[in-house]
Amino acid sequence: MMLIHELNLKDLQPSQFYISEKKLKDIEAWLNPAELSCFEPIPVKLLDGRPVMTDGHTRAVAALRAGLEAVPLVWDEDELSWDMYRACVAACREQGIESPRDLMTRIISEEEYPEKWDKWCDRMQAEVDRNRIIVKPYTEQEIPDVLAFERALRAEEDFWGWEIDAAYIKSVTASFHDERFSNALSFLAYQGERVIGRIDAVLIPSHFDGSVKAYLDWICVLKSCRHQGAAQKLLSTLREDLKDRHVDTLIALTASNEEAQRFYHAVPDSEMRDIGIWIDIK
Repeated sequence: MMLIHELNLKDLQPSQFYISEKKLKDIEAWLNPAELSCFEPIPVKLLDGRPVMTDGHTRAVAALRAGLEAVPLVWDEDELSWDMYRACVAACREQGIESPRDLMTRIISEEEYPEKWDKWCDRMQAEVDRNRIIVKPYTEQEIPDVLAFERALRAEEDFWGWEIDAAYIKSVTASFHDERFSNALSFLAYQGERVIGRIDAVLIPSHFDGSVKAYLDWICVLKSCRHQGAAQKLLSTLREDLKDRHVDTLIALTASNEEAQRFYHAVPDSEMRDIGIWIDIK
C-alpha cells in the first residue's frame, strides 16, 4: 500500500455525487482532526490522467468540515470496473462535482440516499453492462455475427470493395479449415450480442533475420460505434496476444482517410516509417 504525499483533498475528483447524512454523522463522531492515525486512507486511482477517489467520499467531506485540507491517501491497487467509474465521474462533472468540497452541499438524508444514489448506480450499472465492449477471438462459430457486422458496415458507409455473396461466405468458412491460415489472427469486439468491430493480423516468419513479425491487415469499427474505445480494445488485445507469442513488431499500412490517420497517430509506442506498396501477384 503506497501512501500519496503529493495530493490534497482539493486535487481529487469524486466518483459519487451524494453523501449520506447518517454515515457522515457516524464518521464525525469518531474523527479527531488532531489525530489521524486511525483515519483509513482514501483510495485513489488515475483515470484519464486525473486522480479519482474510488471510495472514502464521506470521510473526505467529514475531514473538510473539520477544517482539514489533507488526509491520508493511498493508490488503489484493486482491479476496478473502469467503465462504471468513468460513467460516475462523467455524471459528477456534469453536475459540477469536481472536488470533495463540492460534495458539502450534496448531503442528503438516510431515506433519500438509496433513492437518489443507490438506484442511480443500479440503473447506470445496467446501462454500462449493456454497452460494455468485450473482445474475443474470431472462430468459425462467429461467422454469422461477422456477416451481420459486414452488412451493417455497408449500411452505414457504402464504399467497401467486396460483395457479401455465396462465394465470399464459402471462402471465409473454408479459411478456418485451411492450414495456410494457421498464422492468421482475428478478434471481434462485441457490444451486447452484436459485433461492432474487428481486427485481423497475420504472423510473418522470416529467414531474413530469424524473427517473427506481424502484419496488421485490417481494423474497423462501425461508424455509429466509434469513439467508445472499441478500436483501442481490439488493438490492445492483439498486442497482448502477440506479446504472448514473443512477437515484438506489428507492421501496419495506414489508411488514407483522416479518421484512420488520427487513430494511428495516437497509437502508443509507434512511429510512421516506410510507405506501403501493394504488389499484385499474377
